[in-house]
Amino acid sequence: MLQHIVLFCIDRFRGERSIAAIDHLLNGKKTAQTLQDSKWYNVSRLFGTVPIDRSRLLHVARQLEANGWIYEVDEHIYRITSSGKEELRYFVFPPHVDGWKYMNESSLFWKRFSLLIQTVTNVIYRTPFEPVHRDERIQSFVKRWLFQHKHMQALVRSLYEEMYGLLSRVEEKEANIFVWRLTTRDRIGWTNEQIAYAIKEEDVAVWLSFQNVLHFILGTIEKEKETFPLLYSLREQKQIPLTTSAKKTWDLLKKGYGLEQIAQLRRLKKGTIEDHIVEIATYVPSFVTTPFLEENKRKRIIQQAYQLQTNKLRAIKEALPDVSYFEIRLALARWEKEDV
Repeated sequence: MLQHIVLFCIDRFRGERSIAAIDHLLNGKKTAQTLQDSKWYNVSRLFGTVPIDRSRLLHVARQLEANGWIYEVDEHIYRITSSGKEELRYFVFPPHVDGWKYMNESSLFWKRFSLLIQTVTNVIYRTPFEPVHRDERIQSFVKRWLFQHKHMQALVRSLYEEMYGLLSRVEEKEANIFVWRLTTRDRIGWTNEQIAYAIKEEDVAVWLSFQNVLHFILGTIEKEKETFPLLYSLREQKQIPLTTSAKKTWDLLKKGYGLEQIAQLRRLKKGTIEDHIVEIATYVPSFVTTPFLEENKRKRIIQQAYQLQTNKLRAIKEALPDVSYFEIRLALARWEKEDV
């Protein structure tokens, strides 16, 4: 599984990004560059889905190269071969995994849900227990949530029915992986590595199976709130995935300040504010780019990027010397398929 994920990323990056970029993508590093790359290269579903160290990625790259599926074009920068393309035809990514969509809520939902399950299965039998999550915010949330649902027997029954209804819609093996992670009165939840060892599967495959179920649950309870009211109430309100500094710039833009004014107010370089504007354009659908980019220029940039089949700023800049790098980045941030 991991080999195919790395191969997929190398194919999408087209020799324009290094193994470091794949590392940042899979680990969900929330830098402006990684956030933009995940959208530009259409790999956003992978964002933050495979926590992995750089040395293991480099080892996988060497394996792919030995298999003849990729070749190195520069230090730690690869392109896919025709046999690599053929190999990718057999790769099926878990259908519900969407790291981008659930980056701000999947971990929080899991912590709330897993602590809730541990709590109710112990409280109903009046059994003392050590919480699986020590985060006081998680513990406080679960306490408040339970205070609002005082009839414990009915609550446990309803929770079971909602979870059974969801897990019956996924493959049995994946449902088991999800349940094995849970700690209850009778058992301690298994780690990802313990599950992988028990079922003799790659740890990455097991982790993605767990993520697949978790993201399926989040997506389903969003669409079917009335059917799964208890689980839906554990969700956190969605937030726009901007870096902290970009959020401050966005607040000033909404107040009517211009680029130069914001740079002066925040005592930051103009280029830094431009980075923020590109980030905002990438993630905020309502953001209007025309004050910073003429529509005619935007169309020319997109057309050139499509013709060159690249997101490399330098290549587009050489073809369009009258546009700035900032304008190119801003156009690419809003590149939609219907543009070409």
